[in-house]
Amino acid sequence: MHVLVKIDTHAFKPSQKILWIHTNAMTIETPRLLLRPLHEEDAQMMFDNWASDPEVTRYLFWNAHEDISMTRYVLSRWEEEEKDPSCIRFGIEVKEDHQLIGSIDVVRYVDGVPEVGYCMSRRYWGKGIMTEACKAFLEHLKNRGFHKVIICAYVDNIGSNRVIQKCGLSWVKEVLIDVPLKNLHNVRINWYEKQLD
Repeated sequence: MHVLVKIDTHAFKPSQKILWIHTNAMTIETPRLLLRPLHEEDAQMMFDNWASDPEVTRYLFWNAHEDISMTRYVLSRWEEEEKDPSCIRFGIEVKEDHQLIGSIDVVRYVDGVPEVGYCMSRRYWGKGIMTEACKAFLEHLKNRGFHKVIICAYVDNIGSNRVIQKCGLSWVKEVLIDVPLKNLHNVRINWYEKQLD
């Protein structure tokens, strides 16, 4: 089924207050982006554009991929996970040049509330692209019947905190967590929430 939904945005021209997106079960289309499923054949673009970049993964809970075999392994696992209806994940593709530049997904559920995570190629930072993708993804979650969403970001990750705020989430608390894959302890994380109703 193809549905037309409306979301507020400030990510484009100052005069443009409403963004229309097309969404169906498999893809979400915004003016600049196509959010679509990820496949094993996306490994090269994922590796080249963001997964191998230590700056992109600096504030993530996983390390940069040292070679493409790790990227292929991750994508094969993700394709298996997508058989579970609770798995909600999209690659972020720029429509203009068909470059796959990042991903956005539900990383876990906290008492049934989806927590959203995302990452994107450094070359596309500062262009409002992740705000565009995130707003569309939150609308998708709302259309799937979720009433609330959580997004967390490292306190030091200024860019991600700005994206979260632009998407209308409110700061709730600061929490301390451990990041085992990076051998980090007591990392300060900002916890944000938003009602989708």
